[in-house]
Amino acid sequence: MRKYFVTGFYLLIIGGLLLLGGFIMGGNKSVVWNHGFKVVEKIDETYPLDNFKNVYIEGRNANVVIRLGDRYKIRIDGEKSSVPSYKIKNDTLTVTGQERKGHVGVDMLDENNVTITIPMNKSLDNVNVRLADGYIRMNDVTINNLVKSAKDLDYDSNVYLNDATINNIEKMNLYDATLTMKNSKISNANLVASAYSGIEANNSTILKSSFNLDESKMNIKQSNIDTLKSLANHSKINISKTTLMNHNEFRMFGSGHFVGSAISVEGMDLTTENGYVRYFDKKSGNAYQNKVDANNLLMVKTTKAPITIK
Repeated sequence: MRKYFVTGFYLLIIGGLLLLGGFIMGGNKSVVWNHGFKVVEKIDETYPLDNFKNVYIEGRNANVVIRLGDRYKIRIDGEKSSVPSYKIKNDTLTVTGQERKGHVGVDMLDENNVTITIPMNKSLDNVNVRLADGYIRMNDVTINNLVKSAKDLDYDSNVYLNDATINNIEKMNLYDATLTMKNSKISNANLVASAYSGIEANNSTILKSSFNLDESKMNIKQSNIDTLKSLANHSKINISKTTLMNHNEFRMFGSGHFVGSAISVEGMDLTTENGYVRYFDKKSGNAYQNKVDANNLLMVKTTKAPITIK
């Protein structure tokens, strides 16, 4: 009996080493049950598209990129049995994901990837995204109207904006997800972040928007903020090396912290009920006010969260 145990132990180690070697060398990493075990088939194809103005995307386990390029086209990279389907009707490109079926065994770093390309001189009117357990990247594009919601409340998708311009965001829900903006501009954005979500903005502009945070974080640096209203609950907000224009209002409930570092603004109206206000190296009790009638004003009101300006 001991001999069989030792033999099985060595076979297990050898099998693990072979599995690791195959993974490192780029071997197939998934199997499915379809009248017997079969190795997953992969595809990586690019298809030309007719012109379109709108994009609707819904699915799971998918990464989506919308970018500028030479012509309208779509690239699909993933498992042949579960790649998303697509069609164009009434100027709308619809991409719909399929559920993965019959997966057992090893399934590592294995997702479907969709890249949507529009010509350099074109923009999109409407983009509506419902994704779970993946991400969406928007690179260099201009979008007039964007809607992003979670497909379900357990698995959300991250959003990355790079050199993108979004003129109106009717709704963007983040549930345990991140929004990252670099060199981008968003206007008229209605954003709700909850369940440990994160908002990161770098060298970007946020104009006439509303951000609601629940147990989440927001970090804005080297950017421009113009007429932003934010309600936050048990959240942390950090704004650094940023210019604030017109009236920007932050209201925070419960625990958390508001930190402003090297910000450019004319006036400040900072008050807290049970926390404290620290203006540079000096505590100012529960309030600090300076030029509250200024056109460019930062207003922060909290219940427990401290306010720090440095």
